[in-house]
Amino acid sequence: MEYAVVLTTCPSEQEAKDLATRIIAEKLGACVQLSGIESFYIWEGETCIEPEIRLTIKTRTKLYEKLEALIKNHHSFDVPQIVMIPIKDGSDAYLDWVDLNTGKTG
Repeated sequence: MEYAVVLTTCPSEQEAKDLATRIIAEKLGACVQLSGIESFYIWEGETCIEPEIRLTIKTRTKLYEKLEALIKNHHSFDVPQIVMIPIKDGSDAYLDWVDLNTGKTG
């Protein structure tokens, strides 16, 4: 698969906006959508229920390693969620737009 959605979360809207802006500026994602969520998880033996901002990043799979490194380098969590979900198929026009906005030529 050449295209993917990468998901991560941030603890605040400002951190999510800063990260999204950096991802777009470095052409590691064509689009980043932010949405508020509530996460339930266990961290260091404690049950946590926290509001978070989910980032849904549309990108090319070849950019995943650089995108993962950028997220790790600019994230406040010790272990941020970073998962890639391959896109099996999509609108040709949209995927061409992803190419254009992630620096792919020809």
